[in-house]
Order: sequence, then C-alpha cells, then structure tokens
Amino acid sequence: MAWWQILLLTLYAGYEILDELQIYSSLNTPVGAGLIAGLIMGDLKTGLIIGGAMQLTVLGVGTFGGASKIDATTGTVLATAFSVSIKGMSPQVAISSIAVPVAAIMVQLDVLARFANTYFAHRIDHLIEENNYKGIERNFLYGAIPWALSRAIPVFIALAFGRGLVQTIANSLKVVRYWFNSSRCCPSCSWFCYFASLLTS
Repeated sequence: MAWWQILLLTLYAGYEILDELQIYSSLNTPVGAGLIAGLIMGDLKTGLIIGGAMQLTVLGVGTFGGASKIDATTGTVLATAFSVSIKGMSPQVAISSIAVPVAAIMVQLDVLARFANTYFAHRIDHLIEENNYKGIERNFLYGAIPWALSRAIPVFIALAFGRGLVQTIANSLKVVRYWFNSSRCCPSCSWFCYFASLLTS
C-alpha cells in the first residue's frame, strides 16, 4: 500500500464523520466509503461489494438518533484497503474479519469523541455569559477536531502498522475455511459449520 493511499484514506476517514454530522453529502455511508476507498485503492468493484454488504448491515442493526451506532463506514474503508492490498483476502473474508469487528469496536471511539466534545460545550457555556460570539463560533468549529481524529487516527494506525497482523489473520482464515468446507466438520455442529462457511466463503 502506497503512502499516498494511506494519507488519502486517513483524510477521508476524518472527513466522513463530519459529513455524517453536518454536511450530508452521502459520502459518509458505507456504500460511499466503498466507492471512495475503491477508487483510491484502484479496485472499485471490491469497494462496492464491501460497501454494499456493510450498508445492509447498517440497515439491519443500526440505531438511529442520538445513540452511538456501529461505524460501518470506517469498517468499509479498512476492509477495502486490506482486501485489495493483501494477497488472498477476498471481499467476503474482509467483511467478516475486518469490516464487522472494526465497525463494532469504533462504537467506543464514537463515545470518546462525544465525551471529548463536552470540553468545548462547557467553554461555549462560559462564552455565552460573556456574550463572546466569535469565541462561541470558534469553539463550535473546534468540536469537529475530536470527531475527525476519532476516525482518522485508528485508520492511519491500522493502515500504516497493521498490515502484517491482517496478513496473518488472512492466512489463518484460509485454514479455517478449508476445515469448515471439508468433511472434517461433524454433523452435530452442521449449523455452526454452515454459518462459519458463509462468513469465510
């Protein structure tokens, strides 16, 4: 993976959450992330396959409103990047081993970003008492910083330093897939084997 791809994907990860909160251009959706990540990585088809699958995941389990929800967009970015750059990792494997776990883990960073924004909210409370409207506007915009960093930093770390770990996972999943798709799977756990085969096929 080239340095400029890591940079562009990191910048996009920081932008997409701001788009979700205020801009609403639809580039913050998993399908939009698949489109952007696919273009950056040079494999639009893989990006759209992963983005489409994660879009369906959001429609099925996503919570909407004031609560934190799974971050399928960030999961799509990382899954697309690794699926294209790592030999032997199909989009289906990337979805089950990267996109879904990342989307779930990112809920915690979403909560952290919300918590960090309380600092700027309290500053705005004091500035209101002082009638400092310029300061209120500045601190309102500063609130975008923890939101953007909550997505950009994990994406950068994963792309810059996580390739070896993901390659190891991809290699181990090949063994798991072979085991589940063969006759080694006992009949008594056939439902589990079937479900695991769906995730790894």
